[in-house]
Amino acid sequence: MCRLRRGPRPRRGNITILAALALVVVLGMAAASIDYAVLAMARQQLQDAVDAAALAGAGALQYGIDQVGARQAITDTAAQNRVLGAPLTLATGDIQVGAWDEATRSVVPWSPAFTKAVARVTGRRTLDSANGQVPLFFSRIFGLNAVNLTATATAGVIVSTHPRRPVEICVVQDGSGSFEEEWADAINADWALFNLVNSVAMDGDRLSFVAFSDQLLLSSQYSWAYQNGRWVKVYKPLYKSMTGFGTSRTSLPSEWTTHKTLCLNTTPNGYTDPSVAFEWARNDYATNGDSTNHQQSIVLVSDGMPFGSTQTITNQRRANTVAKVNQLAALGVRIHTVTLTAEDYGTYGSGGADFEFNESLVRNGGVAFRTADPNRLLQVLIAVGTIEVGSPNLMQ
Repeated sequence: MCRLRRGPRPRRGNITILAALALVVVLGMAAASIDYAVLAMARQQLQDAVDAAALAGAGALQYGIDQVGARQAITDTAAQNRVLGAPLTLATGDIQVGAWDEATRSVVPWSPAFTKAVARVTGRRTLDSANGQVPLFFSRIFGLNAVNLTATATAGVIVSTHPRRPVEICVVQDGSGSFEEEWADAINADWALFNLVNSVAMDGDRLSFVAFSDQLLLSSQYSWAYQNGRWVKVYKPLYKSMTGFGTSRTSLPSEWTTHKTLCLNTTPNGYTDPSVAFEWARNDYATNGDSTNHQQSIVLVSDGMPFGSTQTITNQRRANTVAKVNQLAALGVRIHTVTLTAEDYGTYGSGGADFEFNESLVRNGGVAFRTADPNRLLQVLIAVGTIEVGSPNLMQ
C-alpha cells in the first residue's frame, strides 16, 4: 500500500501578520523621523532665538552696563522670535546681565574692573516654563506626548581695555525748581557713580560735579583728580591743586562726602540755564583736562527744560547752551544727556520734558538717555564711564 506524501501546510495569514508588523515598524520609524524633524527644528529655532536675544542684550551694553535697557532688549527680541510658531517668553531668572569673569567663566555683577560686559539668555520649552513643552505627534502612540528643550546663549562686548586710559567724568546736574522731585535720586546716583569709579581709580582719573539753575548752585563746585594713589582736589576759580584729601581708593575724600550732604540739603529752585554749568565744565576741561590721553565725558542730568521768565530769555538760554556744548565738543569731550522725569515726553509747553533738546546736545559719540525711573539712573550713569567699546559677539 502506498503512503501519500503530505504537502506543505497552508500559510495563509502569515504574510498578513508579517506585513502588519512591518507596517508598525515602518510607521514607528516614520513617526520617529517626523517627530525628530520637529524636535530638530524646535531646537534650532530656540537656539536662534536666544542667540538673537543675547546679541541684542550685548548690543545694549555697548555704551556701558545699562542692565535695565539690556534686559528689555533681550525680552523684546526673544518675543519677536518664534519657536514652532509661538513667541519665546523669558522668565526673569532666564536673563543674566553683568561682567564676564574669565577665571570662573561666569557672569558676575558689573564692575569697571572687568573688560567685558555680557548678556546670557536661557530659552526654555519645558513643562515648568511659560512656553510649555515641545509637543510630539506620532510618538504619542508610544506614550510620549512632549519633550523638554533648553538652549543657552552668551554674548559679550568689550567695554574697556587694559591698561585703560584715565577717565575725566563731569556730571552737570540740573538743580532748578522743576527738578525738585528727582533731585535726591539724582544726587545719590551721581555719587554712586563716583564711588564706582573710585573703586578702580588709577592715576589721571578725574571726577567733577557742578549743579545749576539759572546760575551755578552751591558755593563749592569741585573737581577731584586721582594722583599717586590718592584723590587731590582741584577747585574753581583758582584751579589750585590741594593735597592731603585722600589716602586710598577705598573711599572718596571726606570733603566730597560733605559736598554730597550739602547737595542733598539744598532745595532746587529757580529757572533753568544749563549754559552756565557747561561754561564751568569748559573752563575746567580747558584748564585741567588732558584730552590727549584721557577719555573725557560730560553727562547732563536734567528734565530737559532750559527755561526763562520770557520766551526771549528761554530762546537765548537754549542758544547759549548749544554754543557752550559746541565749545566742549571742539575740545574732544564726549557729551551724554539723561532726561529724568515722570512727565510725558514732548516739547516743553505741551506738558512734557524736552527730550529732543537734550538729544540735540549729544556730541562726539555720546548717547541720549531718557527714563522716568530714578532707579535706572545709576545704570545709565555707569554707561558714561565706558572707556572703549567693541561690537557684540556670541561667546562659545
